[in-house]
Amino acid sequence: MLNVCIIDDEPLALQYADFLLRKIEGVDVTGTYVNTNDVIHHIQSQHVDAVFLDIHMPTVKGTDLAEYLLNIRPSLHIVFVTAYDEYAVKAFELNAVDYILKPVKQERLEVTIQRIMERKKQERENTPDASAFAIKNLGMLQIYQGHKRVDVKWRTSKAKELFAYFIHHHQHTIPKNELINLLWDNLPWEKANAQLYTAVYQIRKVMQQTGAPITIVSQGEFYNIDLGDHIQIQSHEFKLAAQHLLKDNVVHKEPYFTLLESYQGAYLAGLDYPWAMNERQILHTLWLELIHTLAAYLHHHEGPSSYAISNLKDITRFDPEAVEIIEGTCRM
Repeated sequence: MLNVCIIDDEPLALQYADFLLRKIEGVDVTGTYVNTNDVIHHIQSQHVDAVFLDIHMPTVKGTDLAEYLLNIRPSLHIVFVTAYDEYAVKAFELNAVDYILKPVKQERLEVTIQRIMERKKQERENTPDASAFAIKNLGMLQIYQGHKRVDVKWRTSKAKELFAYFIHHHQHTIPKNELINLLWDNLPWEKANAQLYTAVYQIRKVMQQTGAPITIVSQGEFYNIDLGDHIQIQSHEFKLAAQHLLKDNVVHKEPYFTLLESYQGAYLAGLDYPWAMNERQILHTLWLELIHTLAAYLHHHEGPSSYAISNLKDITRFDPEAVEIIEGTCRM
């Protein structure tokens, strides 16, 4: 059964859409609304698969309401129903299932319902294992599924930087004006806000294409990134593990080597974002501390010519500071 609800500020249009949808087999109309707050409460409290939504309403733009509803329930399928066609591009930017012009016809609604059914079937078949995804950012910024790098094509450098910034602040809610000042401070507010909206849309589109269960959530004048409970961020995991190892008075070389090997380059290598420089330095310093601690341990317990020290040199030779630390420590 496909659960749908309808919102339209015209009562007659609302009743007519309800009448037509109820005639389609497998469709259950769970609610009809003229008030946006009522439909928001309905989406929050009920299981709904799709919303038929009028774009041109007096109190709110249908596209803005659609974005709000998608933030509540990202899996929601949006169908725009309107007498106007100038919003078509915006509608499909929101990944709407369909865009229907009034007056609505039974045959056209049946096509839309079939499209929703097909999308739901594809989603069930293609739903990835969230635990298989990871964000790698020690070195180049990459998304991995298991041991395989996911091919990501960013439409703009701003969208990529915005994604990196969301990951950087994955534990925080970020004000929209902070993002605008960060990336578009040279533009007038309205244009900058539109650029932010477009960049967020591009990120959502990329996540959909890769299958990564990562969601950008908009809450009023704030954004945050939802990674669920399973997706790991390489830099975050590295920092926690490094701090734990360095606090331990006993050195076990296996976890040290494992952690050192995971550091495949500077934080967000090749992306010289000013806001990332401090974190890059913090992580690099932790890496060098791990190298110094392990090198001192190996020099004391195994001698300067041990295989372990040779291995340590091999996995860190891309960094001149690391090489200098190892050579200096092993000459003590």
